[in-house]
Amino acid sequence: MRRWSLGLQVFLSVLLVALGGVLAVGLIAREALSAAFDAYLASLPTPMGAMAGRPHMGRALLGAAEQTFVASVDRSVFIAGALAVVVAAVVAVLLARYLARPIRRLEGAAEEIASGDLSHRVDTAGPAEVVRLGEAFNRMADSLEQGEELRRRMVADVSHELRNPLTAARAQAEGMAEGVLATDPARLESLADDLRHLSALVEDLQELAVADAGQLRYDFAPMDLAKLARAEVARAQERVAAGVTITVEVDSAAEVLGDELRLSQVIRNLLSNALRHTREGSVDVTVRRAADGWVELRVRDSGEGIPETDLPHVFERFFRADAARAADTGGAGLGLAIASHIVADHGGTMLAENNAAGGATVALRLPPLG
Repeated sequence: MRRWSLGLQVFLSVLLVALGGVLAVGLIAREALSAAFDAYLASLPTPMGAMAGRPHMGRALLGAAEQTFVASVDRSVFIAGALAVVVAAVVAVLLARYLARPIRRLEGAAEEIASGDLSHRVDTAGPAEVVRLGEAFNRMADSLEQGEELRRRMVADVSHELRNPLTAARAQAEGMAEGVLATDPARLESLADDLRHLSALVEDLQELAVADAGQLRYDFAPMDLAKLARAEVARAQERVAAGVTITVEVDSAAEVLGDELRLSQVIRNLLSNALRHTREGSVDVTVRRAADGWVELRVRDSGEGIPETDLPHVFERFFRADAARAADTGGAGLGLAIASHIVADHGGTMLAENNAAGGATVALRLPPLG
Protein backbone atom coordinates (compact mmCIF):
# COMPACT_ATOMS: atom_id res chain seq x y z
CA MET A 1 0.00 0.00 0.00
CA ARG A 2 1.36 3.38 -1.01
CA ARG A 3 1.92 5.73 1.93
CA TRP A 4 1.81 9.50 1.76
CA SER A 5 4.87 11.49 2.80
CA LEU A 6 4.89 13.49 6.02
CA GLY A 7 5.14 16.76 4.11
CA LEU A 8 2.09 15.98 1.98
CA GLN A 9 0.10 14.89 5.02
CA VAL A 10 0.96 18.09 6.89
CA PHE A 11 0.14 20.19 3.81
CA LEU A 12 -3.27 18.56 3.29
CA SER A 13 -4.07 18.69 7.01
CA VAL A 14 -3.39 22.42 7.29
CA LEU A 15 -5.21 23.11 4.04
CA LEU A 16 -8.29 21.16 5.09
CA VAL A 17 -8.36 22.86 8.48
CA ALA A 18 -8.12 26.27 6.77
CA LEU A 19 -10.85 25.41 4.27
CA GLY A 20 -13.09 24.12 7.02
CA GLY A 21 -12.50 27.25 9.08
CA VAL A 22 -13.19 29.58 6.15
CA LEU A 23 -16.32 27.66 5.18
CA ALA A 24 -17.64 27.75 8.74
CA VAL A 25 -16.90 31.46 9.18
CA GLY A 26 -18.41 32.25 5.77
CA LEU A 27 -21.61 30.36 6.45
CA ILE A 28 -22.01 31.84 9.90
CA ALA A 29 -21.32 35.36 8.62
CA ARG A 30 -23.69 34.88 5.70
CA GLU A 31 -26.49 33.64 7.95
CA ALA A 32 -25.89 36.42 10.46
CA LEU A 33 -25.99 39.05 7.75
CA SER A 34 -29.11 37.46 6.25
CA ALA A 35 -30.85 37.49 9.60
CA ALA A 36 -29.85 41.13 10.19
CA PHE A 37 -30.99 42.11 6.72
CA ASP A 38 -34.34 40.35 7.19
CA ALA A 39 -34.79 42.25 10.45
CA TYR A 40 -33.99 45.43 8.61
CA LEU A 41 -36.62 44.65 5.96
CA ALA A 42 -39.21 43.90 8.63
CA SER A 43 -38.67 47.29 10.19
CA LEU A 44 -39.44 49.16 6.95
CA PRO A 45 -42.98 50.80 6.66
CA THR A 46 -43.31 49.54 3.14
CA PRO A 47 -44.73 46.46 1.41
CA MET A 48 -41.23 44.86 1.85
CA GLY A 49 -41.69 45.09 5.59
CA ALA A 50 -44.95 43.24 5.31
CA MET A 51 -43.15 40.52 3.40
CA ALA A 52 -40.40 40.08 6.01
CA GLY A 53 -41.68 36.60 6.84
CA ARG A 54 -40.98 35.65 3.25
CA PRO A 55 -37.35 36.80 2.91
CA HIS A 56 -36.78 35.64 -0.65
CA MET A 57 -39.76 37.61 -1.89
CA GLY A 58 -38.62 40.61 0.15
CA ARG A 59 -35.14 40.49 -1.30
CA ALA A 60 -36.57 40.17 -4.79
CA LEU A 61 -38.11 43.60 -4.28
CA LEU A 62 -34.83 45.16 -3.11
CA GLY A 63 -33.50 48.21 -4.81
CA ALA A 64 -30.20 48.41 -6.64
CA ALA A 65 -28.32 49.66 -3.61
CA GLU A 66 -29.55 46.86 -1.37
CA GLN A 67 -28.80 44.21 -4.00
CA THR A 68 -25.31 45.63 -4.46
CA PHE A 69 -24.76 45.41 -0.71
CA VAL A 70 -25.81 41.74 -0.57
CA ALA A 71 -23.65 40.89 -3.59
CA SER A 72 -20.67 42.67 -2.03
CA VAL A 73 -21.08 40.64 1.13
CA ASP A 74 -21.10 37.40 -0.85
CA ARG A 75 -18.09 38.53 -2.86
CA SER A 76 -16.18 39.55 0.28
CA VAL A 77 -16.80 36.16 1.86
CA PHE A 78 -15.55 34.45 -1.31
CA ILE A 79 -12.43 36.64 -1.57
CA ALA A 80 -11.64 36.15 2.12
CA GLY A 81 -12.00 32.40 1.67
CA ALA A 82 -9.70 32.41 -1.35
CA LEU A 83 -7.09 34.50 0.47
CA ALA A 84 -7.31 32.23 3.50
CA VAL A 85 -6.75 29.19 1.28
CA VAL A 86 -3.68 30.77 -0.34
CA VAL A 87 -2.21 31.80 3.02
CA ALA A 88 -2.97 28.35 4.45
CA ALA A 89 -1.32 26.69 1.46
CA VAL A 90 1.85 28.79 1.89
CA VAL A 91 1.96 28.14 5.64
CA ALA A 92 1.32 24.43 5.05
CA VAL A 93 4.20 24.20 2.56
CA LEU A 94 6.60 25.99 4.91
CA LEU A 95 5.49 23.89 7.91
CA ALA A 96 5.74 20.66 5.93
CA ARG A 97 9.28 21.52 4.84
CA TYR A 98 10.22 22.54 8.38
CA LEU A 99 9.03 19.23 9.78
CA ALA A 100 10.21 17.02 6.93
CA ARG A 101 13.74 18.43 6.60
CA PRO A 102 15.14 16.90 9.83
CA ILE A 103 13.31 13.65 9.06
CA ARG A 104 15.04 13.52 5.67
CA ARG A 105 18.37 14.19 7.39
CA LEU A 106 17.69 11.28 9.72
CA GLU A 107 16.78 9.10 6.76
CA GLY A 108 20.03 9.99 5.00
CA ALA A 109 22.03 9.40 8.17
CA ALA A 110 20.39 6.00 8.64
CA GLU A 111 21.38 5.05 5.09
CA GLU A 112 24.96 6.16 5.79
CA ILE A 113 25.03 4.03 8.94
CA ALA A 114 23.58 1.07 7.03
CA SER A 115 26.26 1.45 4.36
CA GLY A 116 28.98 1.14 7.01
CA ASP A 117 29.82 4.76 7.86
CA LEU A 118 29.34 4.52 11.61
CA SER A 119 30.93 7.94 12.17
CA HIS A 120 28.03 9.78 10.53
CA ARG A 121 25.91 11.98 12.81
CA VAL A 122 22.93 14.28 12.31
CA ASP A 123 22.50 17.92 13.26
CA THR A 124 19.84 18.23 15.93
CA ALA A 125 17.46 20.99 14.81
CA GLY A 126 13.72 21.43 14.55
CA PRO A 127 10.88 20.87 17.01
CA ALA A 128 11.71 19.52 20.45
CA GLU A 129 10.48 16.01 19.57
CA VAL A 130 12.61 15.93 16.42
CA VAL A 131 15.63 17.18 18.35
CA ARG A 132 15.18 14.39 20.89
CA LEU A 133 14.87 11.90 18.04
CA GLY A 134 18.10 13.21 16.51
CA GLU A 135 19.90 12.99 19.85
CA ALA A 136 18.67 9.42 20.32
CA PHE A 137 19.88 8.58 16.80
CA ASN A 138 23.33 10.01 17.56
CA ARG A 139 23.52 8.03 20.80
CA MET A 140 22.60 4.90 18.87
CA ALA A 141 25.30 5.67 16.30
CA ASP A 142 27.84 6.20 19.11
CA SER A 143 26.92 2.84 20.59
CA LEU A 144 27.21 1.11 17.21
CA GLU A 145 30.59 2.72 16.56
CA GLN A 146 31.88 1.72 19.98
CA GLY A 147 30.56 -1.82 19.49
CA GLU A 148 32.27 -2.09 16.11
CA GLU A 149 35.51 -0.76 17.54
CA LEU A 150 35.24 -3.26 20.39
CA ARG A 151 34.61 -6.08 17.93
CA ARG A 152 37.65 -5.15 15.85
CA ARG A 153 39.83 -4.83 18.91
CA MET A 154 38.54 -8.12 20.26
CA VAL A 155 39.33 -9.92 17.00
CA ALA A 156 42.83 -8.40 16.98
CA ASP A 157 43.39 -9.25 20.65
CA VAL A 158 42.13 -12.83 20.28
CA SER A 159 44.39 -13.30 17.27
CA HIS A 160 47.33 -11.93 19.21
CA GLU A 161 46.63 -14.01 22.30
CA LEU A 162 46.26 -17.19 20.28
CA ARG A 163 49.22 -16.55 17.98
CA ASN A 164 51.97 -16.56 20.60
CA PRO A 165 51.24 -19.88 22.34
CA LEU A 166 50.26 -21.51 19.04
CA THR A 167 53.53 -20.42 17.42
CA ALA A 168 55.56 -21.63 20.40
CA ALA A 169 53.73 -24.96 20.58
CA ARG A 170 54.03 -25.51 16.83
CA ALA A 171 57.76 -24.69 16.85
CA GLN A 172 58.44 -27.13 19.67
CA ALA A 173 56.28 -29.87 18.16
CA GLU A 174 57.93 -29.51 14.73
CA GLY A 175 61.40 -29.38 16.30
CA MET A 176 60.79 -32.59 18.22
CA ALA A 177 59.24 -34.27 15.17
CA GLU A 178 62.26 -33.39 13.03
CA GLY A 179 64.75 -34.36 15.71
CA VAL A 180 66.08 -30.83 16.10
CA LEU A 181 64.80 -30.60 19.67
CA ALA A 182 65.14 -33.34 22.22
CA THR A 183 61.93 -34.99 23.33
CA ASP A 184 62.63 -34.75 27.05
CA PRO A 185 60.35 -34.11 30.05
CA ALA A 186 61.29 -30.41 30.20
CA ARG A 187 60.40 -29.87 26.55
CA LEU A 188 57.12 -31.74 26.91
CA GLU A 189 56.24 -29.73 30.02
CA SER A 190 56.89 -26.49 28.10
CA LEU A 191 54.61 -27.71 25.32
CA ALA A 192 51.96 -28.63 27.87
CA ASP A 193 52.20 -25.13 29.39
CA ASP A 194 51.49 -23.57 26.01
CA LEU A 195 48.51 -25.85 25.51
CA ARG A 196 47.18 -25.09 28.99
CA HIS A 197 47.42 -21.38 28.24
CA LEU A 198 45.49 -21.89 25.02
CA SER A 199 42.87 -23.97 26.78
CA ALA A 200 42.42 -21.39 29.54
CA LEU A 201 42.07 -18.59 26.97
CA VAL A 202 39.46 -20.49 24.98
CA GLU A 203 37.52 -21.28 28.17
CA ASP A 204 37.60 -17.61 29.20
CA LEU A 205 36.39 -16.53 25.76
CA GLN A 206 33.55 -19.03 25.89
CA GLU A 207 32.56 -17.95 29.39
CA LEU A 208 32.65 -14.28 28.40
CA ALA A 209 30.44 -14.99 25.38
CA VAL A 210 27.96 -16.82 27.61
CA ALA A 211 28.03 -13.93 30.10
CA ASP A 212 27.42 -11.39 27.31
CA ALA A 213 24.41 -13.41 26.22
CA GLY A 214 23.08 -13.39 29.80
CA GLN A 215 23.16 -17.18 29.99
CA LEU A 216 25.51 -17.77 32.90
CA ARG A 217 23.87 -20.20 35.31
CA TYR A 218 23.72 -19.42 39.00
CA ASP A 219 22.72 -21.34 42.10
CA PHE A 220 21.75 -18.53 44.46
CA ALA A 221 21.69 -19.29 48.15
CA PRO A 222 22.41 -17.45 51.42
CA MET A 223 26.16 -17.44 52.00
CA ASP A 224 28.87 -15.83 54.12
CA LEU A 225 31.17 -13.70 51.95
CA ALA A 226 33.68 -13.42 54.81
CA LYS A 227 34.03 -17.22 55.03
CA LEU A 228 34.49 -17.41 51.27
CA ALA A 229 37.19 -14.72 51.38
CA ARG A 230 39.11 -16.61 54.08
CA ALA A 231 39.02 -19.80 52.02
CA GLU A 232 40.30 -18.07 48.88
CA VAL A 233 43.07 -16.27 50.79
CA ALA A 234 44.17 -19.61 52.25
CA ARG A 235 44.23 -21.07 48.73
CA ALA A 236 46.22 -18.08 47.42
CA GLN A 237 48.90 -18.51 50.11
CA GLU A 238 50.42 -21.23 47.93
CA ARG A 239 51.11 -18.70 45.13
CA VAL A 240 52.53 -15.88 47.27
CA ALA A 241 56.02 -14.91 46.13
CA ALA A 242 58.89 -14.31 48.52
CA GLY A 243 58.73 -10.84 50.05
CA VAL A 244 54.95 -10.62 49.72
CA THR A 245 52.46 -11.12 52.53
CA ILE A 246 48.72 -11.64 52.22
CA THR A 247 46.26 -10.83 55.00
CA VAL A 248 42.51 -10.99 55.45
CA GLU A 249 40.26 -8.98 57.77
CA VAL A 250 36.56 -9.73 57.80
CA ASP A 251 33.35 -8.47 59.36
CA SER A 252 31.08 -10.99 61.05
CA ALA A 253 27.94 -9.60 59.32
CA ALA A 254 28.74 -10.29 55.68
CA GLU A 255 25.92 -12.53 54.49
CA VAL A 256 24.70 -12.15 50.92
CA LEU A 257 22.55 -14.04 48.46
CA GLY A 258 24.86 -15.43 45.84
CA ASP A 259 26.39 -18.30 43.93
CA GLU A 260 29.36 -19.50 45.98
CA LEU A 261 31.18 -21.01 43.00
CA ARG A 262 30.88 -17.85 40.88
CA LEU A 263 31.82 -15.47 43.69
CA SER A 264 34.82 -17.70 44.49
CA GLN A 265 35.85 -17.25 40.87
CA VAL A 266 35.63 -13.46 41.25
CA ILE A 267 37.65 -13.35 44.47
CA ARG A 268 40.25 -15.74 43.02
CA ASN A 269 40.66 -13.46 40.02
CA LEU A 270 41.10 -10.36 42.18
CA LEU A 271 43.70 -12.09 44.34
CA SER A 272 45.53 -13.43 41.30
CA ASN A 273 45.74 -9.97 39.73
CA ALA A 274 46.90 -8.37 42.99
CA LEU A 275 49.63 -10.99 43.53
CA ARG A 276 50.74 -10.74 39.89
CA HIS A 277 51.27 -6.99 40.22
CA THR A 278 52.92 -7.06 43.65
CA ARG A 279 56.56 -8.06 43.59
CA GLU A 280 57.10 -7.11 47.23
CA GLY A 281 54.91 -5.71 49.95
CA SER A 282 51.45 -6.91 50.85
CA VAL A 283 48.03 -7.86 49.54
CA ASP A 284 45.26 -7.08 52.02
CA VAL A 285 41.71 -8.42 51.77
CA THR A 286 38.91 -6.84 53.81
CA VAL A 287 35.24 -7.75 53.99
CA ARG A 288 32.94 -5.35 55.83
CA ARG A 289 29.53 -3.71 55.90
CA ALA A 290 29.54 -0.28 54.28
CA ALA A 291 27.67 2.68 55.73
CA ASP A 292 24.76 2.07 53.34
CA GLY A 293 24.45 -1.56 54.52
CA TRP A 294 25.97 -3.19 51.44
CA VAL A 295 28.70 -5.79 51.80
CA GLU A 296 32.10 -4.76 50.41
CA LEU A 297 35.07 -6.96 49.59
CA ARG A 298 38.23 -5.00 48.86
CA VAL A 299 41.55 -6.38 47.60
CA ARG A 300 44.33 -3.85 48.21
CA ASP A 301 47.88 -4.33 46.94
CA SER A 302 51.11 -2.37 47.30
CA GLY A 303 52.14 -2.70 43.66
CA GLU A 304 52.75 0.03 41.12
CA GLY A 305 49.10 1.03 40.84
CA ILE A 306 47.04 1.70 37.74
CA PRO A 307 47.61 4.70 35.45
CA GLU A 308 44.80 7.21 35.93
CA THR A 309 43.92 7.13 32.24
CA ASP A 310 43.46 3.35 32.46
CA LEU A 311 41.20 3.25 35.53
CA PRO A 312 37.91 3.66 33.57
CA HIS A 313 38.85 0.72 31.33
CA VAL A 314 40.09 -1.96 33.70
CA PHE A 315 36.82 -3.94 33.48
CA GLU A 316 36.82 -3.99 29.67
CA ARG A 317 37.70 -7.22 27.91
CA PHE A 318 41.30 -7.68 26.82
CA PHE A 319 42.30 -4.49 28.61
CA ARG A 320 45.64 -4.64 30.41
CA ALA A 321 46.99 -1.61 32.24
CA ASP A 322 50.51 -2.87 31.61
CA ALA A 323 50.17 -4.83 28.40
CA ALA A 324 53.82 -5.88 28.11
CA ARG A 325 54.13 -7.16 31.68
CA ALA A 326 50.70 -8.77 31.63
CA ALA A 327 51.61 -10.64 28.48
CA ASP A 328 54.77 -11.91 30.16
CA THR A 329 52.82 -13.18 33.14
CA GLY A 330 50.06 -14.76 31.10
CA GLY A 331 47.21 -12.30 31.70
CA ALA A 332 44.84 -11.99 28.76
CA GLY A 333 42.65 -9.21 30.16
CA LEU A 334 39.47 -11.26 30.40
CA GLY A 335 39.26 -12.03 34.12
CA LEU A 336 37.95 -8.67 35.31
CA ALA A 337 35.48 -8.48 32.43
CA ILE A 338 34.03 -11.85 33.46
CA ALA A 339 34.11 -10.86 37.13
CA SER A 340 32.17 -7.64 36.47
CA HIS A 341 29.51 -9.66 34.63
CA ILE A 342 29.15 -12.05 37.56
CA VAL A 343 28.93 -9.26 40.15
CA ALA A 344 26.40 -7.36 38.02
CA ASP A 345 24.27 -10.50 37.79
CA HIS A 346 24.30 -10.56 41.61
CA GLY A 347 22.93 -7.00 41.65
CA GLY A 348 26.28 -5.56 42.70
CA THR A 349 28.98 -3.28 41.33
CA MET A 350 32.77 -3.27 41.00
CA LEU A 351 35.24 -0.43 41.26
CA ALA A 352 38.95 0.17 40.91
CA GLU A 353 41.02 2.96 42.44
CA ASN A 354 44.59 3.82 43.30
CA ASN A 355 45.77 3.99 46.89
CA ALA A 356 47.22 7.20 48.28
CA ALA A 357 50.24 5.29 49.63
CA GLY A 358 50.78 3.38 46.38
CA GLY A 359 49.26 0.34 44.77
CA ALA A 360 45.66 -0.21 43.75
CA THR A 361 42.39 -1.45 45.22
CA VAL A 362 39.77 -3.43 43.33
CA ALA A 363 36.51 -3.96 45.17
CA LEU A 364 33.09 -5.48 44.75
CA ARG A 365 29.87 -4.42 46.48
CA LEU A 366 26.89 -6.71 46.95
CA PRO A 367 23.45 -6.07 48.47
CA PRO A 368 23.09 -7.62 51.93
CA LEU A 369 20.93 -10.66 52.57
CA GLY A 370 17.39 -9.65 53.40
